[in-house]
Amino acid sequence: MNAVVLALHGLLVEGTVETVEPVLAGCLVLAEPRLVLDVSQVTVCDTAGAALLVRVAELAWQRGGELRLAAPSPAIRSWSQVAAGMDRIAAFATVEGAVDADPRDLLTGGPGLSAGLPAESMQAVCVDEPAYPQRRRPRWRVNPSARGRSRRGPASPRR
Repeated sequence: MNAVVLALHGLLVEGTVETVEPVLAGCLVLAEPRLVLDVSQVTVCDTAGAALLVRVAELAWQRGGELRLAAPSPAIRSWSQVAAGMDRIAAFATVEGAVDADPRDLLTGGPGLSAGLPAESMQAVCVDEPAYPQRRRPRWRVNPSARGRSRRGPASPRR
């Protein structure tokens, strides 16, 4: 069975989904499309990235095909437990297993795609917050009498 294999790497977040989605949809134009995504190098995935994978899988199913994930990174595996529809996407340990749909290579059992994987590899990288922390304004002491310290430093000496 022929399959199109694509490798995704880096961030699969709201800002990159608009770029990736047309490429993935273009791979599904044939009847009964088989798409294998190597997602081993995806470092960060947010709700938009998980929703993209579910949309692409549903589009493939509508056309009589299938989406398979190969070697899902911790960022992808963590979404398999919480994103609606991710649990229906077949995930395989290797790209070769995903292309051949080898049942021995299928990641199954337990919650989501985590079965048989060491606990240290399951650290979640799900984010729905900015990649960089926002800076907070420093808290200043309030002096109701306007004497003493101000925001600019110590007040002038009292007379």
